[in-house]
Amino acid sequence: MKRWIILMAGICLLLSGCTKSNIVYGNNNKYDDQYQPVNGIVWEQLWEDFSEIYADPDIYPFAASVNAGVYPEENVVKFYLLVKEEISGKEASDYATKVVKGFNDLIAAQNSAYAPSDVESYGGYLAQYGIYVMVGPDATKDDPDTWIIEDLIPQGEYRPVGGNAWSVE
Repeated sequence: MKRWIILMAGICLLLSGCTKSNIVYGNNNKYDDQYQPVNGIVWEQLWEDFSEIYADPDIYPFAASVNAGVYPEENVVKFYLLVKEEISGKEASDYATKVVKGFNDLIAAQNSAYAPSDVESYGGYLAQYGIYVMVGPDATKDDPDTWIIEDLIPQGEYRPVGGNAWSVE
């Protein structure tokens, strides 16, 4: 009986060995042992940085949360920016434009194949996609009538998010 228990314990130890890859790819990237890049982009880190920067209450006190998703099957990147206090249409437009450009720039920082944003472009990564942006109050996010901005910018086009809709206030 003791041999059976020792044999089973040995098998369990062999089967529960370390499965984490310890391969180092030689670029000394701080993400190597935490995340693996997909097409030169460490998405997990990108989402963490994106939220940390654009929902930072010290920089954007009105921001409740920022969420985005890449939908290749629809050829669109969608941004959902929720605010916890009322802001004007112009403030929403300026904020959304910064967020969209910032998203692209986080990607460009990881993969130099994509151009950063500039005054006339959302940048190289986002040039491949249409851009959908919603800015609205967190408390009423399910009610489209309360949204400050809902905009779809066609692929490759550049203009501020919300266009000039805020100018009619």
